[in-house]
Amino acid sequence: MNSLFGTNGIRWIVDSQNVDFPIKLGLTAGTYFGAGSRIALGMDTRTSGPMIFNAVLSGLEASGCDVIDLGIVPTPMLQYAARELNLNGGIIVTASHNPPKFNGLKFIASDGTEFSKEQENKINTIYYEDALKRADWNKIGKHYCERHIQDKYRKSIISKASISKSINTIVDCGNGTAWDYTPDILTKLGCQVITLNAQPDGRFPGRLPEPTEENIGSLIMAVKQHGSEIGIAHDGDADRASFVDEKGEFITGDNSLALFAIDAVKKNNGGKVVIPVNTSMTVIDVVEANGGEAVITPVGSPLIARKMIEIGAVLGGEGNGGVIFPEHQFCRDGMMTAVKMVEIISSQGSVSNLIAELPEYHLKRDKLTIPSALKDSIMKKVKENAQGEILDIDGIKMVHEDHWILVRASGTEPILRVTVETRSHGQCEKLLQDNINWVKEIISDLS
Repeated sequence: MNSLFGTNGIRWIVDSQNVDFPIKLGLTAGTYFGAGSRIALGMDTRTSGPMIFNAVLSGLEASGCDVIDLGIVPTPMLQYAARELNLNGGIIVTASHNPPKFNGLKFIASDGTEFSKEQENKINTIYYEDALKRADWNKIGKHYCERHIQDKYRKSIISKASISKSINTIVDCGNGTAWDYTPDILTKLGCQVITLNAQPDGRFPGRLPEPTEENIGSLIMAVKQHGSEIGIAHDGDADRASFVDEKGEFITGDNSLALFAIDAVKKNNGGKVVIPVNTSMTVIDVVEANGGEAVITPVGSPLIARKMIEIGAVLGGEGNGGVIFPEHQFCRDGMMTAVKMVEIISSQGSVSNLIAELPEYHLKRDKLTIPSALKDSIMKKVKENAQGEILDIDGIKMVHEDHWILVRASGTEPILRVTVETRSHGQCEKLLQDNINWVKEIISDLS
């Protein structure tokens, strides 16, 4: 059976599907949740959002579900609403960091976490088997607008912050859903805030939604020009945050995660930090140096969140700016991430000095296009020939004394990703190329 889902929800190029597709997805979701369920529905700022939102809404109501309409909201705000309003679940219309021609859906469970793989499989089965349930005319779901939980969400973040002095910040909202949240929250916490791309616009005219170093040049320049203490950039649905230090230097996601990990472990006198298999050794080193334990999972924020719940972790996160603070909620939250970084700066000083104290590693990634039919055979051959300590929970990770190599197949594309991390820059470049060539030889032998 095909899968609707990629690594993070369902996504598609809007004009590649007609409106019947999201209507059927709404019916599928309603069938899964069950007639009489109360479902939160929100969207990001994409131009196709209202069309898809209304199509999903129609499908949910046709199946007998009541829809709690949140309007344009960040994904973590909808996740908060699903839990706080005691709803049966939620759906956010978003393609997160993808370009504007994309849109998609993320499915949220009643506890505010993203759907598990098992839940996604049930959605797949209902969709592909056309096992759809429609309500009688007099049992069609109702449509309610909710505009109060949004402020409760803001106040929840503010209540969990401890910012000891005003920090000069610049927030690049990327024309996405953070525009009405991060600047307002930081201002209420006493910070001086300058905004970039703070008008919601689904064409993303300011920059592409992915807050990578290449895409946030305007923020880097603005931090330098204004002498700001921190620059913050969000993705389209604001579940992640990237940072620029006071010198205008981009902070990698692994390094910002390391700062959050140090802070969480110190405050809790130890504790477990959950991270995916492709995370830098920098994070593991600082967690262990401060008396904590790093727990490794496969890639994917839902897996991280559920492992955190299972073991009572003090923090979880990925190297892409997605961080989970359990005292707030068990999902990535870009607003909370921004506030926590400002909190760290206010009590510990300049972020560039904090980054300078971290262990130094060099991490590089590359990818290879492969024949889809050979994906499993290639990964089997990689495992057979792997050297070092082998970790195979998600791809094949080969751990050596001074470096590691990860070969991982994409779950949605005919792509193999190769990641290496070393202590020296020169070794990193060479090791990456050597392993790319090694994988190419395996592909050639199997072709």
